[in-house]
Amino acid sequence: MATVVALATSSLAVSTAGFAATTATTGAGSDGSPVDAGSVTQASMLAGAVTPASAHKPASLAEALVNPTPDFTSTTIEAAKSTIAPNAEARFTIIVRDALSGTPVVDEDVNVVVVTGTRWSTSATLRTDDNGAAQISARLLSTTTVTAVFDGTAALRPSVANATTVTVTSSTGAGSASGGVSVIPGSTIGARAVYLASLQKGKPYIWGATGPYAFDCSGFSQYVYKQLGRYLPRTAQQQFAATLRVPQSAKQPGDLIFFGTPNNIYHMGIYAGNGYMWAAPQSGDVVKLEPIYTSRYYVGRVL
Repeated sequence: MATVVALATSSLAVSTAGFAATTATTGAGSDGSPVDAGSVTQASMLAGAVTPASAHKPASLAEALVNPTPDFTSTTIEAAKSTIAPNAEARFTIIVRDALSGTPVVDEDVNVVVVTGTRWSTSATLRTDDNGAAQISARLLSTTTVTAVFDGTAALRPSVANATTVTVTSSTGAGSASGGVSVIPGSTIGARAVYLASLQKGKPYIWGATGPYAFDCSGFSQYVYKQLGRYLPRTAQQQFAATLRVPQSAKQPGDLIFFGTPNNIYHMGIYAGNGYMWAAPQSGDVVKLEPIYTSRYYVGRVL
């Protein structure tokens, strides 16, 4: 059985995207290459001795389901906590066993898979220990659903764990539009946008550049949000028109900061919190974290 893989992100993800995410992990993809783990930040790979597999008679799948043999496996994944604060560590334990006897499946690969809607992506590949267990920890910025897939071997049948979800709690901090009538939706992907923006630190400003090696101001925001599945138009003026206006007092990390007038937006950045923004400033400069340098600016929220 092939591992189910589909998600394009961030970052998971992740757009990831997902774990969108996307941050570094010590795991690897099924092809051996480094993986974009989105919100997976570290993997603890636990190894043990190989357990010889017992021989079994070949049988049709229907016959095997009716009369299971010791080559059937069971995979489970469990989160240490079901609810955490934003950017707090979540820890997952995966166990692979013989479905009939409960004997651990030792020293075999098991894949950590992030589920985003109907899309799945492998975020890390771990190794089971003497107890058939493997562990991974992650810092999550949004509610995340994870499962585990054991691909099986020549002697062991594959299995998929029931998914587990860790809920990330956060206040939306909704404000009011002018006149105090409309409720402004909170940002649901802002924190992930700030993280992805920070990964571009030090890349040069080049007018008209849209990444991944150089950016101008609007190419920078367009690139970051594209990793999260949001497709902003190309120019700062167009992005100003495409985003939801938010009062300065209600801005949240990930909101876009626009400079100029409504009909002449000449620069922009991604709000990082505490009066700072990530921006690709000007020719000769690089992507960096800098203060919002004037009190005259507009805020746009990407929904």
